[in-house]
Amino acid sequence: HPQRAAPAPECAGDMTDSIWDLSLRSALEQTASKSPTPGGGSIAPISASLGLGLVMMALEVTKAKQSSPQLEHALAKGKVLLAELVEFADRDVTVFQSYMAALDLPKATEAEQALRASAREKAVWEAARTPLLAAESCVRSLQYAEAVVPLVQKNVFSDLLAGADLLLGGLKAVLRTVDINLPALKEPATRRAFAERAVQLEQTAQETYARICTEPGA
Repeated sequence: HPQRAAPAPECAGDMTDSIWDLSLRSALEQTASKSPTPGGGSIAPISASLGLGLVMMALEVTKAKQSSPQLEHALAKGKVLLAELVEFADRDVTVFQSYMAALDLPKATEAEQALRASAREKAVWEAARTPLLAAESCVRSLQYAEAVVPLVQKNVFSDLLAGADLLLGGLKAVLRTVDINLPALKEPATRRAFAERAVQLEQTAQETYARICTEPGA
């Protein structure tokens, strides 16, 4: 995102077309390197996606013992949510690349400077908006986890709880990306709206998570 340094030349070609195509070890090594991608805006939704995966695993294990239309419906909904959530890992990289591309635009003339400023402003707006959308996806996934609690066998309820832990952590982590980009937004009204939305999302997530943790068997 805009607050990162530009990637070193030797790191620029390390990323594949999708973070999800990397092996776990490669993804870890890339994250722990000096390359700015993947950063927190990508790793947070990856963690959240794994959390949702654990919630769905609890449902799949339960289904293997005793299937039902409710379980089938819940799993179908979970797959839709997961497909939505995983997209944000790559979107963060795309947003960062767009920002770097804006900085690389020529600025020799007033017209070029205006075009560059406009492209940069748009990229900064997207850099704050995208993690907000990811946080909304995390909230929907936590609400989903809460809704399926009654369907899950007690022997795999700990996996659902672990999934909820990762979803909440992923949401809190992705909102860090919102926070660091807010000061770069020129419009005070936009900064305020984004900041208020971030607070609302975290509050909803915390409340949902608390209810999951007080369910029977937690």
